[in-house]
Amino acid sequence: MRKKYFFFDIDGTLTDNKTKQIVPSAQEALMKLQEAGHFVSIATGRAHYKARAFMDSIHLHNMVCCGGGALVVDDVLLYNHPLDLEKAKA
Repeated sequence: MRKKYFFFDIDGTLTDNKTKQIVPSAQEALMKLQEAGHFVSIATGRAHYKARAFMDSIHLHNMVCCGGGALVVDDVLLYNHPLDLEKAKA
């Protein structure tokens, strides 16, 4: 089997927009992908501190967050450089 890389958004992709909870079929698919040896990750614009609990709750170990400004691999935060607030406001 050739390893593949999967990245999923949270809101409206993995979660139901009304309940904000993960869709059971999405949870099952994530687990099957991981069990098959694929790299499975969240890709979100949320800040690390706002997305970490969700990542942990659905048993994923990888995440690109903060709009690409932060990286978690194998549960380790490797990089976290959010946008400068003043520059972003400008």
